[in-house]
Amino acid sequence: MQEHEGREAKPIELNPQSVIYLNDTRKWTMFFSILGFIMIALLLIGGIFMASMFGAVSGGSLPFLGSGIAIGAFYLFLAVLYFFPILYLYKFSKLSKDAIYNEDSSQLSMAFRYLKLHYKFLGILSIVILSLYVLIFLIAAIVGGFGALM
Repeated sequence: MQEHEGREAKPIELNPQSVIYLNDTRKWTMFFSILGFIMIALLLIGGIFMASMFGAVSGGSLPFLGSGIAIGAFYLFLAVLYFFPILYLYKFSKLSKDAIYNEDSSQLSMAFRYLKLHYKFLGILSIVILSLYVLIFLIAAIVGGFGALM
């Protein structure tokens, strides 16, 4: 047992109402994970479509072909980036369902591990995106400041 503030921690037990809440939650997370996998598939299809359309529209000219490949690669990047939190959410849903129906606390523990990974991934991604926004804003301010001086 771990100690917290000088006391020995008591094991947590889920009461029947908590199990009902967990079961309802896992149904929604399963819905969102399936929806997420569908969106990933659409991103992949969209990336292939955009890359091929830009290639067809360009008539073989390299600038458009390059942008089609870049757009396709960007869509692929988004699909890969989106895949991991959706996979973690799906695993949480699946393992929590198994834990509820089998009354298995080790599966429930693993389910919560995947839920933690889901939110950790989203938290880190949010920090990275916010940092990029700040960096872009600073670069725009610096470039704008130099432009005003000239």
